[in-house]
Amino acid sequence: MMIIDENSKEPLYAQLYRQLKTDILSGILQSGTKLQSSRCVSAELHISRNTVELAYDQLFAEGLIISIPRRGYYVEKLDIKEYQECENSNHNQEISILNDELKYDFRCGKLLFSELPCGQWHKLLSRCFRNYKDEMTLQKSAFGEIGLRTQIQKYIHKYRNVNCSAEQIVVSVGTQLCLDIICRLIKPMNQETCIAVEEPGYDQSRITFENNGFQLHPMELDKHGAMVQPLMAKDLLAAYITPSHQFPTGTVMSMSRRTEFVKWAMQKETYIIEDDYNCHFQHDLRPIPSLQSLCADRVFYIGSFSDILFPCINVSYMVVPEKLLTKLHRLMDHYAPFAPFLTQKPLELFMGEGHWESHLRKMRKRCRAKNEALVSILKHRFGDSITIRGDHTGSHLLVQVNWPIEESELISRAYHAGIGVYPTSTHWNQSANNKNVSVLLSYGGLSLEDIPIAIEHLYHAWQDSMLGAIQEFDTGSFASC
Repeated sequence: MMIIDENSKEPLYAQLYRQLKTDILSGILQSGTKLQSSRCVSAELHISRNTVELAYDQLFAEGLIISIPRRGYYVEKLDIKEYQECENSNHNQEISILNDELKYDFRCGKLLFSELPCGQWHKLLSRCFRNYKDEMTLQKSAFGEIGLRTQIQKYIHKYRNVNCSAEQIVVSVGTQLCLDIICRLIKPMNQETCIAVEEPGYDQSRITFENNGFQLHPMELDKHGAMVQPLMAKDLLAAYITPSHQFPTGTVMSMSRRTEFVKWAMQKETYIIEDDYNCHFQHDLRPIPSLQSLCADRVFYIGSFSDILFPCINVSYMVVPEKLLTKLHRLMDHYAPFAPFLTQKPLELFMGEGHWESHLRKMRKRCRAKNEALVSILKHRFGDSITIRGDHTGSHLLVQVNWPIEESELISRAYHAGIGVYPTSTHWNQSANNKNVSVLLSYGGLSLEDIPIAIEHLYHAWQDSMLGAIQEFDTGSFASC
């Protein structure tokens, strides 16, 4: 019998998943046993069907159960000893790949191997070798496979209201290459120009602009996102923004602010570079349409698959305004493809056969569950001594500490406890503007079960400095802080 504790800090989904997994591995639920429908479990335990389905999805992803269409879920036949050895081996390998010293790593851009659709991707890759031999021997367009560009066009129109043709899409390897091409499209020859960037903002994008000869104009942020009004008096070529999930603060740009940016771009005849890198994860918010949908002629739209599907393939794409296509062809027609055929074609098939949307739904559920677990345990352990930002969207949090300590010491203490947390100071163009000590915690590379353990280790790593600061504050020794 399943027991759900609504007062527990562990999410309901995780409690159900953990108990079912234990029953399967212990033999209580034997191979071939049919699991109750989500409707029955929901009624029996007084929890939502979504909670039950999320637990089943996790069991399915780990190969513990199988789904038979129109019949339901059944316990998979497996060698329990071999499964446990494989699970332990995978876990240890994931830890050692990045850093032998880290037990739990909150690094951005890292995903959990067991949550990736490796089996499906392997089958699609094998099909490419069997069925597309001729295409593999030909030089391809620098813009990317037209089949993949068509699939991307359908997807971003359906989910992000992006208005474009497949011909306006360029398939690339990483956001930085997209930005490099944009710089070459919009920058006048032999002329100093300025581009607006968020402050703080993604440091690699900032470096790309500087490498292309742009001067940077920092845009301050408020609760609505980057502030556009101060740009009115500036002579700028473009503004680079991350409106769906501002990096690193996690702020979601409001609809009114998006409209202001569009009016600015049209009035000043300049461009907006919209990096929609984390648009997939909106946990408690209704997704807001892209800026490109409001002003297609003035917006470069950039998207990526890396935050959801095999970061190592590093596939990104951009939508170029239609009026710049002639210039784009002059620039790129003689280039070789940026992404290999054996990356593009499996991705095209993956999207065209519905695997992408299915994988996306599963990742959204898992990401939300991890987000809720991480926020809950952080609040429980640290209370008012920290401030959490960006917890409604994306796959990372920004944790601001509310006691006197250097960023480097926070990271060092965590590292020596086997926990990887990462700086925010590198994302400021002008370091003097960084008034708060914060670190980034990205949870894509951790399992739901590891999150409470990792935060417990982090709490003990920071505990003495935190409690010492609180005691000093209580005695008034740094009342001026």
